Amino acid sequence: MDWLVFALMGTIFFSAAGVMDKLLLGSYARDSKAYIVCQILAQQVFTILVLAIMGIDFIYPESMLAAVMGILQLFPSVFYMRAVQVEEASKVAALEYFYPVFVFLGAFFLLGETLAFRHFAGGLLLIIGVLLISYRHQDKGEGSFVKLALSPALRPFIPYWISMAIYCIALKCLLESMNEWHLYVWSSLGSLMAIMPLIANPSVRQGVMVFFEGGTSAIGALLSEETFMFLGIIFSIFAYGLGSVTIVTSIGALQPILTLLLIIILGLILPGKVKETLDRNSLIQKSLSFIIVLVGIYFVS
Repeated sequence: MDWLVFALMGTIFFSAAGVMDKLLLGSYARDSKAYIVCQILAQQVFTILVLAIMGIDFIYPESMLAAVMGILQLFPSVFYMRAVQVEEASKVAALEYFYPVFVFLGAFFLLGETLAFRHFAGGLLLIIGVLLISYRHQDKGEGSFVKLALSPALRPFIPYWISMAIYCIALKCLLESMNEWHLYVWSSLGSLMAIMPLIANPSVRQGVMVFFEGGTSAIGALLSEETFMFLGIIFSIFAYGLGSVTIVTSIGALQPILTLLLIIILGLILPGKVKETLDRNSLIQKSLSFIIVLVGIYFVS
């Protein structure tokens, strides 16, 4: 059950990184693309560290495919950051974990994993859970009805779900013939190549400069976020290498609950730092949707 330990640890660190993303985007960064550039630049600190300790091998064509995978990973990152900017961190974490449905479908058609009735039932529960968490109350004023509207984060998550499913399946395929550490290094270098066109954009460069003008507090917070992200990626890569792609992905359903717990703890320590609605009705809505998503992921896996 080593894969389960790795998957759980990856989920915990990804939850912490998600909360840090919300903090950084609210405090130091206004442009999501500029923030992604800052992330990938900071990521190279860990890439250099892995290179110094583990070294690197070039395996054709796996190393090139891993670099391409790192380039393509930029696209879900852009959609994810857009969602983080317009929605609460706990809702983003819940919406994020609809992509296991696409992972399972891809694993069924490409990797030969079986499809049973419970998987269809799990997919239906995931849809219900995602729709429930995506609804938000809109108070139209005194004496008016309270209207329901879909979260603005739902639209950027549609391409995110598809691209993340492709990423997870490609990750599993590459790990059949590639070392986990080498996969991390080559995909990280691919991500570095992917941000070059963004750096060429003057507005993005300006956003990067504004971020680093935040001084040691901004840089320290960014390095903390990337430490959590690095640990989440490494633990997840090892989990995918040891376990089934659909089952490992399903463990991530715990992330919304962990994210909400971290936000509540952070709210007690640093009140007002993360904007999150924690009134009774909102907590009931979030808790119910989290339970439905968890049950759905259980059936899908």
